[in-house]
Amino acid sequence: MTGLESTNSPSESGSDTVWNNDPARITQFFAGLTLASVSLSSGFIWVCGQSCVQDGVIWTPERRIPLAFLAALAFWWGYLIAHRAVTGRFIDPGSSEPAESTESSAQENTKLSQLIAAKLPSGKVRILGFLIGISMLVSGIGVGFVYIRQGNHLLTNIGGILFFSGYVIAHYTDTGVPL
Repeated sequence: MTGLESTNSPSESGSDTVWNNDPARITQFFAGLTLASVSLSSGFIWVCGQSCVQDGVIWTPERRIPLAFLAALAFWWGYLIAHRAVTGRFIDPGSSEPAESTESSAQENTKLSQLIAAKLPSGKVRILGFLIGISMLVSGIGVGFVYIRQGNHLLTNIGGILFFSGYVIAHYTDTGVPL
């Protein structure tokens, strides 16, 4: 894929059935994202420990490495479950097109601008949705950081929910599928 084709087609999801008309797949989608969010927030707290940010260090004596590893594993399984619920597969297929050859700087700049234009959603509502999603994603990182610093598992999930919700909104407005 050269990246010059529009990414706004929901038909590229590869799913035989529409995922949002199937209650089991909707449940899998939300269960997967919930597992990912809870695992992510817990993993950050377990790696960091309660005093790492306050003390200015990454690793603290109270870190729990085995728990953090299990949290990372659970995070990826949660994401993969949600992804499979939407697309019908755990991992998207890779591109089979060969890499493009090196071109002159002027041609590269033209292709870059075409690539950027092809990747941005078209229409004011879709652009607004995309920007809202990205804003939520970035704010989720900040909110999560505040509560990680406090060592609060429950409230760290607010950051995770904002992060994943923003990702889903931005991806949906760009591609027509949430993951």
